[in-house]
Amino acid sequence: MPLEFHSLSHGRIAFGFFNIETDLLLLEKYLFFAHFFCNTVEKIASWKDHAVDETVLPGYVIERSGDVGNLMGAIHGIDLSGFIGAVYQLFPFPQSREDFKQQLDGEKNRGVVEKLINRWSQPAKIILEVEARSQRVKIAEFLFSDAAFHKLVAYVWQGGMPGWQGNIRPDYVVAMKDAINISIFPIFENFEL
Repeated sequence: MPLEFHSLSHGRIAFGFFNIETDLLLLEKYLFFAHFFCNTVEKIASWKDHAVDETVLPGYVIERSGDVGNLMGAIHGIDLSGFIGAVYQLFPFPQSREDFKQQLDGEKNRGVVEKLINRWSQPAKIILEVEARSQRVKIAEFLFSDAAFHKLVAYVWQGGMPGWQGNIRPDYVVAMKDAINISIFPIFENFEL
């Protein structure tokens, strides 16, 4: 489930997994697969000492706010509008709270989820810019302190609000953690998963 995180540019914003059967992440109006997010973070961790550098995170943007949908309405099955509602029509919230865990194999549903995304959004090259000296990270138009960015990364490491099924993480999440833990890039100084 997405949570609120503090951005320097827009105050509190939503970020996170929104359905346990997909590895798709939501950042306000942007969507990107966790695999690509982790690969991007892993790439940044391999940098040495850049003052300002950027990379591209492949994803999607939903321009009209109503097209995103209503997460709480979709979870409860009472509002299945927008993209989130369409995902919950295919993958309803589990009947048992014990089954509410982020699935390790969420990427197996990527094909069907991408078909839905293409109905509601446009492909986007989401720029992720790192200002190493000022310890800030910008994802699209959202600016984060290093501490807030660390919280986004930790959220994915944890598997969101419900956590990863069986407390086992996909290989791409483990690879991200390993890269961060040996990184000498300033944005990851004093941060370890």
